[in-house]
Amino acid sequence: MKNKFLLIVSMLVIASVLSACGSTPAQTAIPNIRSLFINGNGKADISPDIAYVNIGVHTEDPTASTAVSMNNSKSQKVMDALLGMGVLAKDLRTSNFSIVSLQKTDKSGQVTGTVYAVDNNVVVTVRDLPKLGDLLNKSIEAGANTINNVQFDLSDNSAPLKEARTEAMQDAIKQAKEVADAAGIKLGPIQSISYYESVPVFAGSNTYMDYGKGGGGTMRTDYSVPVNPGQITITATVTITYAIQ
Repeated sequence: MKNKFLLIVSMLVIASVLSACGSTPAQTAIPNIRSLFINGNGKADISPDIAYVNIGVHTEDPTASTAVSMNNSKSQKVMDALLGMGVLAKDLRTSNFSIVSLQKTDKSGQVTGTVYAVDNNVVVTVRDLPKLGDLLNKSIEAGANTINNVQFDLSDNSAPLKEARTEAMQDAIKQAKEVADAAGIKLGPIQSISYYESVPVFAGSNTYMDYGKGGGGTMRTDYSVPVNPGQITITATVTITYAIQ
């Protein structure tokens, strides 16, 4: 009997210990902070001061070596013309050089022969925008027959970005105060701030192509290229999270 009593007491003690180990202490309640999210917008309009333009020479000939030789000669003349206009050597970057064979056909679709087409394209960084129109004209006169992808940009966008961000912050703060007054609440401290900004690069539509004439042999030397860079709009969006008192 005594042994049985001791066994029962031991089992009760073990059960009590296991029960204590399995219990979960009460967690501290996290206060529910009421918040107000506000988006503010700002922008800055500024005239671009730099442009990127793709200028190329396309030549065709039944003989590959002749097509390449023609292209090299015309491309060098274009490069010399660009350098003569004040473009720096570091602002001339070859973007494509290719040689492909093309089948020529007559009106009935019959193959009449094969020619080799050579393309040499250079991306030119133009830092003196008032000269851009004349620069394109000189390139055409020198033998360029593909001009496309004119893009306007800013050499330094830090100042307009700061202006857009500041305007966005002021807009967000103003809206927050207006919403709080209308709702009859008081704003607490700022909990977080995030922002997004956008700096577009505008592409112009100035494009000229004259394939099939052996590299622009029939192009007019008085071809006029109008250029209007317009303005670039930089935008910024700021999101502020306020605690509500």
